[in-house]
Amino acid sequence: MSTAAGEARDLIRGCLDLPALLDRIGDEEDLVGSGVNSGEIVRIALRCEHRMGRLLTDAELTELSTVRAVAALLSAADPAGHTETKVVR
Repeated sequence: MSTAAGEARDLIRGCLDLPALLDRIGDEEDLVGSGVNSGEIVRIALRCEHRMGRLLTDAELTELSTVRAVAALLSAADPAGHTETKVVR
């Protein structure tokens, strides 16, 4: 597993009501189709925004469907691999 995917999994796991669910979801599997509910998806989006220091675009929100998509979003936002949390105001 890549570092980006591992970081995305950590972020997603922290947003789930049942974190162990993520252990049964592959990086390419649809999160909602695998049992992640809409409220958890909202928390994932909010955590991404917090981490990136900006609001997500509509296109980015619709792409938050897999672990790999979350990893790609976070990696694209910070290609140097920095992981500090930024404040969204």
